[in-house]
Amino acid sequence: MLSIVDILMEIREECDIKSLAEKFNLKMERLEEILRCLSEYNIVEYERQTGKVRTSKWLSEIEVKIEEVNPVVGAMIIPRNQKVRLQEITIENFTDMDLELNVRFGPKLKEIAICKLG
Repeated sequence: MLSIVDILMEIREECDIKSLAEKFNLKMERLEEILRCLSEYNIVEYERQTGKVRTSKWLSEIEVKIEEVNPVVGAMIIPRNQKVRLQEITIENFTDMDLELNVRFGPKLKEIAICKLG
């Protein structure tokens, strides 16, 4: 089921309401109603005339500040000859050994390290 978080994740940067409606398979009227409501609470900036929508500046700034304090850090094991999915990225291990994938994401830092397991 579609949530407000799904919509907000998609419109982090300015996007077009028509493409947004197509992506989420929503009627334009319903999406406009949602965006008007979010706009009332200053969560998004919705320009009806142009059909452009983006998250409010304060929300984007909070996200950056949170990432500065708590960068995303994680590790996962990719079994030999298997694949894993990390958000919208598929990572495949074509070797005959298990590998460890370490990731660290921040506003300016993006690191991925692949290591032998063991």
